[in-house]
Amino acid sequence: MRRGHVPLRTCRGCGLKRPKAGMLRFIVAEGALVGDQRGNLPGRGIYCCNHTTCRERLAKSKKIRKADRN
Repeated sequence: MRRGHVPLRTCRGCGLKRPKAGMLRFIVAEGALVGDQRGNLPGRGIYCCNHTTCRERLAKSKKIRKADRN
């Protein structure tokens, strides 16, 4: 049985590629990271692993400024 396409996303904390379903999506709204649990908020999404260290790196990262272009 063929399974189909599994979308991959890159963690902005550690750089590893993983299936989209296992990642957390964030957007930048008014200069702050906002969790997007349903995956339907407007704006460019940033994906991160569900690890504390990755989320801390993401919060400190300058790469989130790229996502703030609306």
